[in-house]
Amino acid sequence: MPAKVRLDDVARKAGVSLTTASLALSDQGRISADTREKVFEAARELGYLQKKKRIEAPVAESRDIAVLLNMDPEWSFVLHLIRPIIYEFEKTLRQVGFNTLLVPISRTDTTAVILDKIRCSGAVGVATIHFASLELILLLEAAGIPVVVVMNSTYQDRVYTVCVDDFQGAYEGASYLVKCGHLRLGYVDCERLDLPVLPIDRFFGFKKAIEEYRLEFDDSMRLKLPLDDEDEQLRAIEALVLAHPDMTAIFALDDDVAVRVVEMLRRLGIGVPSRISVISPGDTLDYSLCFVPQITTMRIDTTYMGRIAAQMLHNRIAHNPEEIHVLKVKQQLVRRGSVKEDRHAP
Repeated sequence: MPAKVRLDDVARKAGVSLTTASLALSDQGRISADTREKVFEAARELGYLQKKKRIEAPVAESRDIAVLLNMDPEWSFVLHLIRPIIYEFEKTLRQVGFNTLLVPISRTDTTAVILDKIRCSGAVGVATIHFASLELILLLEAAGIPVVVVMNSTYQDRVYTVCVDDFQGAYEGASYLVKCGHLRLGYVDCERLDLPVLPIDRFFGFKKAIEEYRLEFDDSMRLKLPLDDEDEQLRAIEALVLAHPDMTAIFALDDDVAVRVVEMLRRLGIGVPSRISVISPGDTLDYSLCFVPQITTMRIDTTYMGRIAAQMLHNRIAHNPEEIHVLKVKQQLVRRGSVKEDRHAP
């Protein structure tokens, strides 16, 4: 089966940038006739135009803003985390006369399908939470529909973004463990689809703290946890603990991973935090529920993120600024008792 033709394939064949290709195909921007024809010729040769639907510019009277929300089951664990984003986003925009529409999407949706959903909504602006497709964003921007990406830093150098400072948050979380007296730290992460930069930033933030405090750490102390098999999770955590009996703390990628680590340690008869402490960025879990393990986290202020994202998008609609803005939100330590603190530690 031939590979699906993407906008960047057209841009590469035409010898132009991705933005130029997007503007040319949508009849937007100041693109020369020669360049526009070159792009269209590349698109025709690759069969790109036959697979795409032209998105129509929204009517000027529309006061609707679309929020793209991934409804795939594997993303259900973040709904508690992003609910304050949506609530504050909607409240802030309502104050300036805009309505907010939730547009459900899936990872299996093509760019054309998502574009059609947005076109049908009549939205004059789009916010997308976690999901970020550069092809989709450039096509929307070329059609005069401004986009703000929330909680995904993958394209922060090219699109308006409100995200979390994952590097600094992980650095401060790991530093807190060291200050509590933990000098042998394990790291447990997993694969997070559609968020390729997040695991990288958090791990390197963790590693920065390890290096600054001159602690020992090697690849055997880093574990990628399989999320769909509890037996494998148990074996993996057991192997990590047996390989490093002097390990006293684990930094988890997020609190969805952390709660799995705590459960596996419990099954192994290892107390948290009496024997091993656990910390993670968060809060994807609802800690008001009695059955949720209380994980010490580097908390993400999602209410603030929703407000800033709304203000950024409204400013784009009202004033159309040219310079791309990126805002990174700092994480705050929330102690919930999963980290053992040594008051005599430095």
